[in-house]
Amino acid sequence: MSRLKYALIGYGRRGRSHIETAAALKETFEIVAVCDAHPASAEDGAAQFNVNAYTDVREMVDREKPDVCDVVVPAELHHVVSCYLSHCGIHHNVETPLAPTLGLMDLMIEIAAEQNVKLQTSENFPFVPVEQFVCKLLRENVIGPVHKCYRLFSTTGYHGLAAIRCRLDAAPVAVSSISHTMPVVPYVDHAKRDFKAESLEFYAVNFDNGALGIAMVGNKNSRLGRNSLVGFETCGERGTVVTNGNQGASGGETVHVCTAEDLAEHTATAQIYEFQREYTASKVIKRIFVELPTELGGTIEWKNPYLEVGIQERNISLATMLDGIGRAVREDIDPIWTGEMGREDQEMVLAARRSIGVDRRPVALPLPPDPSEEKAFDRIFEERFGIHPREDLEAALAVNFKAR
Repeated sequence: MSRLKYALIGYGRRGRSHIETAAALKETFEIVAVCDAHPASAEDGAAQFNVNAYTDVREMVDREKPDVCDVVVPAELHHVVSCYLSHCGIHHNVETPLAPTLGLMDLMIEIAAEQNVKLQTSENFPFVPVEQFVCKLLRENVIGPVHKCYRLFSTTGYHGLAAIRCRLDAAPVAVSSISHTMPVVPYVDHAKRDFKAESLEFYAVNFDNGALGIAMVGNKNSRLGRNSLVGFETCGERGTVVTNGNQGASGGETVHVCTAEDLAEHTATAQIYEFQREYTASKVIKRIFVELPTELGGTIEWKNPYLEVGIQERNISLATMLDGIGRAVREDIDPIWTGEMGREDQEMVLAARRSIGVDRRPVALPLPPDPSEEKAFDRIFEERFGIHPREDLEAALAVNFKAR
């Protein structure tokens, strides 16, 4: 099969990483267009890859007829672009979160299914190399059955919850949460986001296998001298895996696990085994591995599937996602992180917010849409863009994409 025609919709900070990674996957994609509401951004991105620039997604679709679109626009516009692409029969990868509300996500999933379109949520955290390696250690029972996992991080809960779900290999059944907000002096952080307050949320998630997931998130980002409080710990019956909670960080990861001798003679004092990395001469990661005693599995490793194309470790998760939508289209299989899975990630965050509103009581999953949440989104959307976000999706596409 010839390469799939790929078009990027949204050439912003994150969109640049997407298209650069897609361009490295030369056997999978042919870059055909860059579309952005801002002409300068569209032209800048298109010039980088010698393709056509567009400011109107409909014109881009009509002229280029892409096989796959990569949607990296603001989250409140995800459903508008996604539903249009589905109606056009175009498979697409959508950045996280899939959409701000359950009703919007359900709409995206429903229309994609009706049109037989592959819809993938670009939830790349579980596919960071170290996350893939941790899940391999857990599946090989290195630390025994896993019953608890917690993650401390500074931003966005659904990434950590998705990773926890993968580590526990189970489905969430209830969420409870506490929240705290305090005022701070106004500032703009490294991602050019304005802050006047600092929030902190603490999620407790019960899973159907009896395991517990804990996630703490906030918008501190190490500003104002705050400790970033990143960390990831997964607890099994005979040991623990400790990693950094930030998907952009690497190094310092360890397995703490007991051999039979440690249990019998050393009062269950776990030995520490460090993750090791092997690189090529050009600094491309070849593998991540750990040397364990033979009774715990010996040498266990993860190998870089993108070694030949030279993708750096920080972009391997994104390459995995883009390869995933490409393979889904070529082989007519499900994407590696479906729209339904993206909904489940965001569902846990929304359940946590509902728990806060009911005095921290657990909220059961799965979670139905709340009409008040949907109406609140619609009202804010209409105030901002001057059009209802659901009543006429194509009209919303024309107005909203240009008004980003």
